[in-house]
Amino acid sequence: RGSSPRVGVGAAGAQTSVQRVKESSTAMLAFVRQHFSIFLEAVCSASSSENATITSEEFDILGHILCGGPSFRQPCARLSEAVPELPQGGSILCRDLKRLVERSLAWNEELYPLVEASTGNQVQTGPVKSVVVSGLAKTTWFQRPEGEDIDILNISHCNDCNIYVTGHVRYCFIAGCHDCTIVLPAVSSVCTLQNCEKITIHCVARCFKMENSIDSSAFVYCLNPPILTGDSRGIKLAPFNALYSGLRRALARANMKLEEEHVDVWAHPVCCTLGTPDETLGGRSGNLDEAPGNTTYHFVHPDNFQPIVLPEDQPQTAVAAARVALVLPQVYDDALKAREDEIRAFQSLVAELGDDTKKRRAHQAIQGHFREWLQASGKSRQLADLAKLAQQESR
Repeated sequence: RGSSPRVGVGAAGAQTSVQRVKESSTAMLAFVRQHFSIFLEAVCSASSSENATITSEEFDILGHILCGGPSFRQPCARLSEAVPELPQGGSILCRDLKRLVERSLAWNEELYPLVEASTGNQVQTGPVKSVVVSGLAKTTWFQRPEGEDIDILNISHCNDCNIYVTGHVRYCFIAGCHDCTIVLPAVSSVCTLQNCEKITIHCVARCFKMENSIDSSAFVYCLNPPILTGDSRGIKLAPFNALYSGLRRALARANMKLEEEHVDVWAHPVCCTLGTPDETLGGRSGNLDEAPGNTTYHFVHPDNFQPIVLPEDQPQTAVAAARVALVLPQVYDDALKAREDEIRAFQSLVAELGDDTKKRRAHQAIQGHFREWLQASGKSRQLADLAKLAQQESR
């Protein structure tokens, strides 16, 4: 653990986000340099002797964590293409490759910029489109243009924000955020949360991972079991619950769809957390809100489960969003339908009030409680942010 790239990066609250990102990137580079020989041994079929060689195909496996090319904006399709000394289909001594890589290893500031504030900058890096949302505080960010594809989405060091992504994302990396709500309807590869606190994320992803994150909630639909690693604790897990009229379109762009086959994959996380026994199997008994059986995660109780709705430009799209069918485990689906029945029964009760004065008083009381809830929950600020965004777009 002492050599982990996440240790020692961050307890200084007075640091700026730029300092934290610089320290984190420096630590990660140092970690790769220190352990690169182990990486090579992991992918190399030859022995770890002094004269061990590695082929171009074996080195390409490390393309999951490394990237190379003539520039930061032009990555090679295969990692081995970035090393002229390693011909395609050929091989090279591991010690020589290690020396070449260590000499040129650097942080890619084009895709992972060391910025303190950004309002969603889009960076076109050849065929790769990267979007950076960083350093925002007490505001709402909404993807514009709506529904566009993003190759790499980097959300970092945002505080008390609502972030709505409406299109297909290939890779999403969220780091150093606090007290934020993030909606991602279609991540076709990996969505990673790292060093976050009090985050609520609503996400459909092929693979979902949380590292060193605490007191956060994840409403997810995923094709592979979620991965919880590092110092992750106090995590609430629940099925994906976001209603959005463009959900099917975004999923189609990601070559994904919500299927019953994966309805409860989110409930079987793989836990590799620090200082706790293996909880991968322990949580499968179904610990809920009021019965925490482990320190890493538990499930949101069905009685406390409810959907959220993404903001829509037009009333008809909002109606279409309400008709989107979520794929839920039976216990959550039953609880949601029971709550809908309660609301319909209450609406009928109000409609049956024969006296107009009583109806008016009932509506005034409902509106008054609703305003109090908006203020107490902070939703009033979010509504003001959305109204401001709508005004800016209408100009």
